[in-house]
Amino acid sequence: MPGKETKAREQSMVEQAVRPIVEALVANAPSGWTHAVLHCRAGRGGTSATGGYTPPRDRWNTGVPNPYRELMALAETLRKERGWEPVSLEFRCRPSGEYRFVAFHDAITRVTGMGSGFQAVLDPDYRLPQPGLQQEPGTAAPAGDPETAVARFRAYLERRAAILGHRDELPPPATAAALDEAERRLGRRLPADLRALYTIADGDGIDYENRYLFQGNAWLSLKSLVAEHTDWSAGERPWYGWDLEWDAVVFDTTPADTVRRCGAHPGWLRFATSEDGNFLAIDTDPARNGRPGQLIRTGRDYDEGPAYLADSVTALLGHYLELLDRAHTRDTATTSLCSNPPVTPRPGRSSARSPTRFRPPSRQSTSTTPPPSSTSPRSPPPPTSAGCTSTAPPPPI
Repeated sequence: MPGKETKAREQSMVEQAVRPIVEALVANAPSGWTHAVLHCRAGRGGTSATGGYTPPRDRWNTGVPNPYRELMALAETLRKERGWEPVSLEFRCRPSGEYRFVAFHDAITRVTGMGSGFQAVLDPDYRLPQPGLQQEPGTAAPAGDPETAVARFRAYLERRAAILGHRDELPPPATAAALDEAERRLGRRLPADLRALYTIADGDGIDYENRYLFQGNAWLSLKSLVAEHTDWSAGERPWYGWDLEWDAVVFDTTPADTVRRCGAHPGWLRFATSEDGNFLAIDTDPARNGRPGQLIRTGRDYDEGPAYLADSVTALLGHYLELLDRAHTRDTATTSLCSNPPVTPRPGRSSARSPTRFRPPSRQSTSTTPPPSSTSPRSPPPPTSAGCTSTAPPPPI
């Protein structure tokens, strides 16, 4: 049992982490408010929040802050002190400065989807079977080519610069030693074309400023790429904000049998993020009709299964160049890079996935509370650029 001094120190650290969140809730309050409630989920990959002020504004959820940096700091404190991840949090405060804070974990968690209520987990180790784990593996050779990828990436940067009126400032290249160490920690080789891009720049972010080069997705540094698979566990879904997501049925993608029917897989290397819990990933362990190094979308909005994007980074860069060839202005370039590469289903095969997907409602909805706001700890929303900056991913083709 921890001693009194240890408990006091833990309480002090938690109080220091809670205070800025309460201050943000009070600072954002409307005139005449008497009570505020903020329900949150925080942990691996981001935060989600819902709540409101009394008396309410036009709508209950209007104006409720989601201070993700402060919430992530609090979640990290609770992870270190209690071993909890993720955590459900509840804040209640009054204009006087009085507040009540509750954190809980494990069997009971707050549902923060398109409804409210609580989720009770009777068997925390149970998961529905992942059919992709039994699928026949692919045997085709990778489609990417490192020399072509480098040439296309440099041409892509040049055309972006011509449209934007300035060159993108990128981090220094990753060293061969850093790439070898990253692959050692991953336990997998990076596709040759993606590895070649890291010899040009170690991602597209400098501090918290990203260039969003991959269809509005921030290209992760090697350090962040490795962290996604070592700190966060590659075999688990990378987002906690959409409750009950593990209860979903995983469908096939289009073309069929290209990507394993899994919610997540250790062979999916997440290398770019739209910072809303969704990722671009390299698939190093495809299904029988796929190729190693193919690109997929996965994450918070893909609980029904991953979405196939292209057969390689090389092919995706070629698609970007084709789109930019048609773009004559900054606005048309922004629109063009939102488009996915064309996908031709293989003859004689069909997909279980509908051509257009909509985000499903929470599976246990008990009220009409509007959906929560969700953010990532990495940075605020990106500025407009020659890439697609919308955080909502386009529907799979």
